[in-house]
Amino acid sequence: MRPRREPKATRKPRLELGLRVADFVAYYWFKAELVEFARRLGLPVDGSKPELSARIERRLRGLPDRRRATAKVPPGPRDSAKKLRRDTSVVRYLSDAKTRAFFIAEIGPEFHFTYHVNQFRLHHDGLTYGDLVDEWLRERARRRRDDYEAPIAEQGKYNRFIRAFFADTKNRGKSLADAARAWNAVKHRRGTPRYRRR
Repeated sequence: MRPRREPKATRKPRLELGLRVADFVAYYWFKAELVEFARRLGLPVDGSKPELSARIERRLRGLPDRRRATAKVPPGPRDSAKKLRRDTSVVRYLSDAKTRAFFIAEIGPEFHFTYHVNQFRLHHDGLTYGDLVDEWLRERARRRRDDYEAPIAEQGKYNRFIRAFFADTKNRGKSLADAARAWNAVKHRRGTPRYRRR
């Protein structure tokens, strides 16, 4: 019996006006590519990768641009402009050196900014910096469990691929360079680039 052949990969299209929506959503794009394309389309280039993709997709579909929500952050200095304490309200947060110093003083030198705590901050109102410290410590406790997998942002396709690559027992002993080569072999193919066990 002949081994099953992989379907031939189609050539990745160029990002240009007139690109079919089906082709745009079928391929993996780097954020830099989306920013440059959005700029050529006269679209705002700020925001996350999913926001940029959605903005471009609406334009390619001929839909009107969505009205942009105004920021809910009140005017004034960043929280870190004053001395941060556990009871300081989270109003104008910034992941800067002063904020890092506060967390290190509360948690210790192992502190690092995490995706999870940032999402926790964005999805809860009325928080204090003590609440952020406590959530970081809860996340650390979860990370110490053998069955814990840290959340990966929706746009983190590379990180998800690398995690799945190393979870496959067939790849034991392989290096990050091996995983990156496997990623490079699939990232420009049609469809969501994901690791598939063979």
